[in-house]
Amino acid sequence: MSVLAADSQDKILSELVEQKVLTETELDKHKATAKEASKNILAYLQDEDLVSEEELTHAHAEAAGLPYVNLSETVIDPTTLHLLSQEVAERFMAVPLGQMGNRLVVAMLDANNVQAADFLSQKIGQPIKVYMASESGIHNVLSQYTANLERDLGGVIAKEPEDGVKTGDGKGKAARGKDIKTIVQDSPISKALNTILEYAAKTRASDIHIEPLEDALKIRTRIDGVMREIMRLPKSVEPALVSRIKILANLKIDEHRAPQDGQFTVRVGDNEIDLRIAISPVVWGEQVVIRLLDKSGTSLKLEAMGYAGRALRTIRKGIKQPNGMVLTSGPTGSGK
Repeated sequence: MSVLAADSQDKILSELVEQKVLTETELDKHKATAKEASKNILAYLQDEDLVSEEELTHAHAEAAGLPYVNLSETVIDPTTLHLLSQEVAERFMAVPLGQMGNRLVVAMLDANNVQAADFLSQKIGQPIKVYMASESGIHNVLSQYTANLERDLGGVIAKEPEDGVKTGDGKGKAARGKDIKTIVQDSPISKALNTILEYAAKTRASDIHIEPLEDALKIRTRIDGVMREIMRLPKSVEPALVSRIKILANLKIDEHRAPQDGQFTVRVGDNEIDLRIAISPVVWGEQVVIRLLDKSGTSLKLEAMGYAGRALRTIRKGIKQPNGMVLTSGPTGSGK
């Protein structure tokens, strides 16, 4: 627990006594011991397992006048989790719990952060009611984002798949001259690949890394520049999954020793996503890196790109000039 102001700390200690977690005598004894060790009393109580994390969080919530919820064994409905993306939930250590009237109940580690609560309310698109929860409780719910993905892939088995790929889906696309591939759900490997792509698209990932290990297949995504492991598949799935990606990208499925690059466009839900594929041999098999470019997600409105106030006025003034240049710069994957 972070260091708190002296009055806030005293309130929390009083709550621990009031909730009969500690007696006054025990508290005085622990205060003396913590002082001798030059440690903060709250940190000392938790480090020595004299007070559990949930008990300390509950006391903190009561002292701050906030409602408290214990999430250590709570399971959240997947449709509720989708109201807040995993990357936002992890950034703010905040998770959605369910509806309460016209408001969404959200549990936060730092429930006193009014600015974060306002941001989440705008992100979700409705008013929220904030509860305080412990760090381990928040992590329990965060892990369910990945657990839902693993459950969706529960039927994946290693077997040689059928073609499972259709090019185009009718006269409309043929008339536009595009080669858009739809991954159909007639085999477990097709379902696995489609589910991974859907998950990456929903979380606005820029890359998917499929990395073979000695006894497993690790799947990671890059979100806002940060690599996150989302799941591990059985090692037996690797040959079929890599072959399926090679078929989609028109690569040689019997080439395993040389790097290969390819690309294709796939339809995930209602969106068309360009995929750039890089396959390279590594120690335990073949590594696949997929770069996702969602063409439908591009916004041309400056306000929607996060510009406001002085910055927005400066850009608009600049583009009205009869000559010169407005330069957009940044590293790969930054959204240029």
